[in-house]
Amino acid sequence: MTKDMSSLLAEVFRRGGMKRAVKRANAVLLWPQVVGLEVAKFTNAKVLRDGVLYVDVSDSETSMHLMMQRQKFVDVYRAKYKVKELRDINFVVGKVSEIEEIEEKNELVVDSKRLAAIAKDLASLDLPDDLAKPAIETAKKLLLVRAKREEEGWKECLVCEVLTDKKDLCAVCERYANSVKVEREAVKLTVQTNLERSILTNEERQVAIYLAKNKLQERMQELLPLVLTDAKYRLELEQVAASYLAHKLSKAIEEINEIDFDSLDHRVTRALGRWS
Repeated sequence: MTKDMSSLLAEVFRRGGMKRAVKRANAVLLWPQVVGLEVAKFTNAKVLRDGVLYVDVSDSETSMHLMMQRQKFVDVYRAKYKVKELRDINFVVGKVSEIEEIEEKNELVVDSKRLAAIAKDLASLDLPDDLAKPAIETAKKLLLVRAKREEEGWKECLVCEVLTDKKDLCAVCERYANSVKVEREAVKLTVQTNLERSILTNEERQVAIYLAKNKLQERMQELLPLVLTDAKYRLELEQVAASYLAHKLSKAIEEINEIDFDSLDHRVTRALGRWS
């Protein structure tokens, strides 16, 4: 089971509504598996931040000893558990995590429904004792961070759904959106909705689809007045609308049906002669 542990835990946290938190949670939860139970007894992995895993240790001597072995631990994370985001490990005497600061300063309520769903999924994995309890504790802490950010007015990113203090996209998705290769893919996706081959990662592709939908919506708005004055634009409007729906509904363009068209702006369906 250890071979699939990372992917199993990742799936549980995804279903719990913590998509990008999955990577950080995995690194923390897998620490006892990486270093062994003896080392885990006097160390405590806290948080993965900017590619660095911060681990609390009891004293400076222990910290120095483990620092000498950190590359070995990193290699295990990356090779055995496929945690590619982890680049380094920092051993710290004392508290380092944002989570603990939140716990000390706030009395926020964890989303009980999300926590119950995660607990149910974790129970179904039949995890060993050294992972089961830390897994649910990590879930509680991640939900606590989420509650704090929601209280501060953070909203879900329109692409990846991670909480962000930005308007539409989180910092990562915004960076992807400004990438030349993502922009080029978005242009292709406005006319080739079933484009299979891609140089993009899955996260970059989701941003490209988001950009493509925006472009298609803009084109529909441009075509509306043209269709009203010249029927020759109706075919293009129908093609653009079908492409938009294919991305919105994650369908092949050939599968778009009459009911799907009903979900469009009523002005578009009227211009296409599809109103009831």
